[in-house]
Amino acid sequence: MRTVLINHLLEPPGRVTGITRFLFALLPALLGLTDDQYVLVTCWSEADLPQALLHPRLRVITRRFWKSTALNVLMQNATLPGLMRQTGASIEFNGNPIGGWIGSWPRILTVHDLYLKTLPKAYPLRHRLVWDLVFPLAARSARHIVVPSSSTKEDLIRAHAQTAGKIEIIPEAPAFTTSAAIASAPIAGRYGLMVGNLSPNKNPSVVIEALALLAARGLRAPLLHIGRDEHDLLRTAVARHPEIASVTSIHGVDDEMLRAAYAHAGFFINSSLHEGFCLPVVEAQSLGAPVIASNRSALPEVAGDGALFIDPTSPTEIADAIALIWTDAAAEADLRRRSRQNAERFSWERAAEMLANLFDEATPRKKSPRLISPDLFSAETKESLHA
Repeated sequence: MRTVLINHLLEPPGRVTGITRFLFALLPALLGLTDDQYVLVTCWSEADLPQALLHPRLRVITRRFWKSTALNVLMQNATLPGLMRQTGASIEFNGNPIGGWIGSWPRILTVHDLYLKTLPKAYPLRHRLVWDLVFPLAARSARHIVVPSSSTKEDLIRAHAQTAGKIEIIPEAPAFTTSAAIASAPIAGRYGLMVGNLSPNKNPSVVIEALALLAARGLRAPLLHIGRDEHDLLRTAVARHPEIASVTSIHGVDDEMLRAAYAHAGFFINSSLHEGFCLPVVEAQSLGAPVIASNRSALPEVAGDGALFIDPTSPTEIADAIALIWTDAAAEADLRRRSRQNAERFSWERAAEMLANLFDEATPRKKSPRLISPDLFSAETKESLHA
């Protein structure tokens, strides 16, 4: 029986980042699909992990979190060889692009986006220097590099041509069960929704400018933001426009509240200048939210026919898109329908199957059984797996 070490050491404990959401959704699908043993090496305590990760074939090893990325990676190089020997793992899967590079075992990295290369002026020089120093070393040591979209693959090849032969596209997917009961909305009344920790690529100020244009037209649309605003990007933009309707920003919500926020939203908006995939878009679509999305990078590829696309530098285009959904019930209903249809293209079970195939290629063995529960997959997925 194979043991796979899951490297989650770069993500802070107790904080649900996009990469943490990715791994915590992917792991249960892997456990349901394969008979492999998994070792999650993380800075999270086992008590804080989601219930879906408490599985007899998943062992949790908690290590200290090093906030400095450079020091974190150095500690990975120092400790991972011992952990691979101690656990008997034959392959390492790292949910991050930056990790250790010492060791001869098969290693798979994940590159979710290339913000530091596509929007370099938006990020501190020290972050770019660490990337330029560490990522090429980690990439050179990797057997495969997983990316979530063809757009990210193209970005990676442009920035690091030497990775071209290692890249595999495995799309992400919404993690919510759409048939479960929906809780009450986090705030009262009709609202628009933004989801995500607000790094510079998210470009939230343009949405506030669009809301100010709508207020001048007599249309006031409240906005709910779920995520952190550590750079004060949203707070600063709101302070410049006191005339707009209320803007509420909350973080630390559980999946039930996030799911309810999507389901009750009058619209979901993404105004990013760049995205590697943008999981909140397909999460919103899976729950039928009308989606307004940037026309940049991976977003047209991911949002498909289930979104209104806007120029993320144009407050007027964004205002017009919001006004259409807010005032035209037929347009809103049509977009909700198309949202749900597009979300059906994505599945964590399909992502797990693709990743498990990479594990098999990197560590071949005589048999590689798939423990597929008949209730785990849709009819479409079952047909594709047995084709």
